[in-house]
Amino acid sequence: MTETTTTRGLSRRSLFRSAAAVGAVGAVGVSLPAVAAGGSSAVEPLRLARVWAVTRAQQKALAGLDDTHNVFADGSVEYLLWPGDLARLKATGLRYEITVPDLVQRDLQLLRQAKAQVRTAAVMPGETTTGDYRQLADYEADMRALVKKYPTKARLLELPHRTLEGRTVYGIEIATNVNAKDGRAVFYQDGCHHAREWPASEVPIMWAFDLLENYSKDPRIKAIVDNVRNVIVPVVNVDSFHFTRSFPPIESGEIAGVTNPLPPEGVTLGGQGRYTRKNRRPMTTHVSEGLGLAETEIPKQLQGYLGVDPNRNYAYKWGDDEGGSSPSATDQAYRGLSPFSEQESQNVGHVLKTRHATAMITHHTSGDLLLWAWGDTQADAPDNAVLEGLGRAMAAYNGYTPQKSIDLYVTTGTCSDYAYGALGSIGYTFEHAGSSFHPPYPTTVPEMYAKNRVALMMLAIYGCMAPEKRPAFPLNADATAELRDMKVTSKKLNHAIITGRAVNRAGRPVRAKLSITKTFDTELWQQGSGNPLGQKVYREFLDTSMESGADGRFEWHVNPSTRPALTAAKKTESYVLSITGPTGVGVSRRIVVKRGQRLDLGNVVVG
Repeated sequence: MTETTTTRGLSRRSLFRSAAAVGAVGAVGVSLPAVAAGGSSAVEPLRLARVWAVTRAQQKALAGLDDTHNVFADGSVEYLLWPGDLARLKATGLRYEITVPDLVQRDLQLLRQAKAQVRTAAVMPGETTTGDYRQLADYEADMRALVKKYPTKARLLELPHRTLEGRTVYGIEIATNVNAKDGRAVFYQDGCHHAREWPASEVPIMWAFDLLENYSKDPRIKAIVDNVRNVIVPVVNVDSFHFTRSFPPIESGEIAGVTNPLPPEGVTLGGQGRYTRKNRRPMTTHVSEGLGLAETEIPKQLQGYLGVDPNRNYAYKWGDDEGGSSPSATDQAYRGLSPFSEQESQNVGHVLKTRHATAMITHHTSGDLLLWAWGDTQADAPDNAVLEGLGRAMAAYNGYTPQKSIDLYVTTGTCSDYAYGALGSIGYTFEHAGSSFHPPYPTTVPEMYAKNRVALMMLAIYGCMAPEKRPAFPLNADATAELRDMKVTSKKLNHAIITGRAVNRAGRPVRAKLSITKTFDTELWQQGSGNPLGQKVYREFLDTSMESGADGRFEWHVNPSTRPALTAAKKTESYVLSITGPTGVGVSRRIVVKRGQRLDLGNVVVG
């Protein structure tokens, strides 16, 4: 297969010609499927390969390939080889072993074996009784049904950015008196940044069912719903997720009932569309918008889908040249033409910048890993004691391998590093489902949720609740030891709380509206060297709000005002806090709050 050409040092039209050359071999969504190396008309199968790559240079050589996140005991890593990738792997000269010669057929066999284990009744909250993963329509239907059944505890969220194919992305918010505009901490979770990772969406939707169905049965769940706003976006990458779920596990190699036979990677046969990773960014719009070219200048071989990896499209450290993402549209970790260029990351960014998500998890597959900052450096994050302590304690329950993201491989522009690095959230990436992107549902998902349930509770309680509000939560010996080693205690606050009371000039309490805003520049890759647009920072706006009670009192659970990089440099950064009374008269002041701090403003006169 022709080697991918990088974008650095190329003019817009020479870049375009280079992309066209790559497109001609089928990697960006041409209408003809890639063929086997032997020249037959058969589609080259998807393969899994075990690759030994230890040094940074060796890992960088693999940056364009499709990493499954599955790591073996000796440090070797598993890759999914798309048609043509075997030749690319051979060209690196690295030691490798083909472990699964045909992934589609392997997964089909697993599915056949699991059919006999389909249950007729759900065991875990939100478990399907069909023995299969939800379709996109099922997620929306389930969220609407929960909102209808629990109207005071659940509300449907409609995210602001419609997808490239015109879909609305939905989420659900769960809390006691959910429509109140108070300042409770937010626990954010999402799934399926990568379309093929179906178990990643099942965990957050099952958490939603768990919170609502077990509110009156489990005191820990009740405390979480009463004190925390749970914001859940089960499917981030809805267009591509719907696309992957449109493919049956085809045995004959023929297209069966697929209305749009043009997947992003240009392969439609043999069920390979089920393994699409990126979004549905068409080459036509991407090239014409990003490079300023008229559609008439676009060769026919680029009239397809190339896709952007939404989990390399966030602003924090976007644009690296060390293999944490790719500037090449044909690579699986393609980061897009600019930070937040994609609707998927824009929607998540909107949620995170309009709420103080003091804790968050973005769910992925596969590998059974629990990851925290950083993805681009081995240096400890300023809050590593909290990140590692809670991470290892959660891993004591779900059995996953706890580690820094970079210990898997270099990543930049990811959701969890953005949430922590730009906004201060205690953030994690969970990699589920062992060694498969979507193993059979009945033999995987119920057990997977069961072992993650207590881990999710732990993060909600320790990451979002004030110590005095935390329910009794006896920990097992391993979790206790991990927290003790990192000096994370049940009496320690892991975010900040701002309190006070709004009063008029006569000293009487009044209902007030509060807002916290901040304008800041998120740091892209250090020198912008991997960024063809030459950007070094990305301008962002935090805009959050709440209302006091009728007695004028307010309690707002917020992230630290100073971002981690500035904390490490011993600098501070402020929020702008505005408090406005019922007459429209208010005050505005700059405040600095630290992790673990309680800031009491006392009586605030607003008119």
